[in-house]
Amino acid sequence: MSAAPASLEQAPGARTQTRPEDVLTGAAVPPGLVDFHSHLVPGVDDGARDLGEAVRAVETLAAEGVRHVLTTPHLDASVIARPELFERLQREVEAAWFLVVDACVDRDPPMSFHLGREILLDTASPELADPRVRLNGGPYVLVEFPRLNLPASSEDVIGHISALGYRPVIAHVERYLYQGEALPIWDEWRHAGAALQVNAASYVGRYGAAARELAWRALELGWVDLAASDYHARGRPWITQAREELAAAGGAAQDRILFDVNPRNLLRGEPLEPVEALALRQGPWSRMRKFFRGR
Repeated sequence: MSAAPASLEQAPGARTQTRPEDVLTGAAVPPGLVDFHSHLVPGVDDGARDLGEAVRAVETLAAEGVRHVLTTPHLDASVIARPELFERLQREVEAAWFLVVDACVDRDPPMSFHLGREILLDTASPELADPRVRLNGGPYVLVEFPRLNLPASSEDVIGHISALGYRPVIAHVERYLYQGEALPIWDEWRHAGAALQVNAASYVGRYGAAARELAWRALELGWVDLAASDYHARGRPWITQAREELAAAGGAAQDRILFDVNPRNLLRGEPLEPVEALALRQGPWSRMRKFFRGR
């Protein structure tokens, strides 16, 4: 795995961050949550539609306790292999993002702003050497599979990324359309080197009962590594509500690792801490799980 992450000012063709404290390498991350998966760059994907919506989204995340925003506009892996197209699109993304940074950088309390990508794996051999396609330029790569469908041997592309020296973070693992049990596939991904990320909203059922069941199942196994908003600049990020659900289920320790410790480590390019398996308390949710599983 690569060592310290590159900052935006180290990325080819990228503009320097607006405030020196926004550039984090190996230094301690100041207090506040890190949200590393969102779609706040205006006008480039299905997230924020314009600057006003993006700025309001930043304020919404701030109200949830987020103080470090690492936003991740969508990017097809096949585009990275086309340098001229990638450079043009990347310039557009950076220009739009820095409009948001400039509009928010003097807010109180202060926030730091960072840029990565969510890579759609539409090719089995993605090129990831450019730090701009990774999370904060570091060793972690946020990836997803097309249209929430899994190709055959999905673990092979995950293994390819790991073999390149990077750590794949598979986005919203609870939302894919699994043909059969999800657990064997998760196991293959983990053995291929992946970290698993769950959306905050899934813990409160915003993506439906099936996604909620899988999100909690990953916690029971101790297989989920990170939680994030996947916020698309509309509605709620559901971070506060998810953390309240975890606390109510006896998962205060898991909440701390998922929403605080590991996102910080990811931002700094450091190893993730393991998340202890959560033994869910008996109660309404436990009965609901039994219902979902047909017990």
